[in-house]
Amino acid sequence: MMNRQFANMIVHNYPKGVYSLRRINLMEYLFYPSTEAAEKAEVNKKGWLSTMLKGSPKQSLPKTNINFSSLPNMADLTTRHFFSLLRGQGEGSVMFVSPNVHTMMYDTSTDFVFGMPQANFCKQSDSIALSITRRSYGQDNHKLYVIGKGEDNALFEVLNYTRTTDLNNSSWYWRPLPCPPLFRPCLPGSNTKVCPPSAAAVLDAATICVSSVDAGACAFFDTATREWRQAGSWVLPIHGAAEYVPEFDLWFGLDDVIGNPNHCLRAFDFDSSRRPVVRHSWNYLSVLPDEWLPRQRHLLNMGSGKFCIATSFRNLLRHTSCRPLHGAVNELTVLTGVEVVRNVNGFQIIKHKSECYSLEDNRIHCVL
Repeated sequence: MMNRQFANMIVHNYPKGVYSLRRINLMEYLFYPSTEAAEKAEVNKKGWLSTMLKGSPKQSLPKTNINFSSLPNMADLTTRHFFSLLRGQGEGSVMFVSPNVHTMMYDTSTDFVFGMPQANFCKQSDSIALSITRRSYGQDNHKLYVIGKGEDNALFEVLNYTRTTDLNNSSWYWRPLPCPPLFRPCLPGSNTKVCPPSAAAVLDAATICVSSVDAGACAFFDTATREWRQAGSWVLPIHGAAEYVPEFDLWFGLDDVIGNPNHCLRAFDFDSSRRPVVRHSWNYLSVLPDEWLPRQRHLLNMGSGKFCIATSFRNLLRHTSCRPLHGAVNELTVLTGVEVVRNVNGFQIIKHKSECYSLEDNRIHCVL
């Protein structure tokens, strides 16, 4: 049984400067009732994406639940509007941090907006967010660790959003943390800057692993002592946040979108004593024609070995043409439902359904 039912789409409307939350029922649109039904349907889906690009109808965006916006003078700072899901508060608790670090949460179950403590740092939209829940004194302590890029280094802080029985004693607060020691190799005496993180994973309740392709290095963060230690000259074999599946004792993640037309879901294992080992790598989506450039990918862990993968593309013909292409699709986002199951060789991937959304004035900012 899946632990989650909905995906949360944040859609950016350029002309209005508005970010809208739209929710998709994944049980209805992306997953068959059973693994067997998905396997039977897979036989008849060859070439569906190419057919769709040639003119088959595409899905309309779901209805808007709520709109977010920042001050007018900050509307153009699109890379500094950060959204994240607050796990443990329900699958529809969406947090928004504006460019001026004002923070709020929208709860889809109650349709309420809550003010939150102000963050310490502005956050890039592609900042990596990792959730850790620890049971203590009869309640769940929830923490969201957010690591992103700054002017000269990486910015790292944690949100404690543990709920207490005393409503007058809220324990929601942000705490700045030391940036990871991920430095680019350089000559002695030259200036060193912390490289931006490329991937991160929660190893256990007390350890976070962060790596940087630019630095060619990895470091471990102790959540109790709030101290870093070097891990080695290796990087996690994915881009972004890894998702751990306890049933398989494996971590899952996606490839870097930059300069990579292939769409792979990877499964790997590792511990604090050695570098990660990739156990499986599967193509979850066909390669699109050259005019479609992959722009971003998001991996949603739905539970029980099921994932929703959101892949967004930019139309190069639309962006590079000297004349406007009336009616041409500017952006394309494909949602793919996949399931990982055990077999005699270890594991295999089973593709369920896919939904394709074409956008002209809108753009998928992120999928949570």
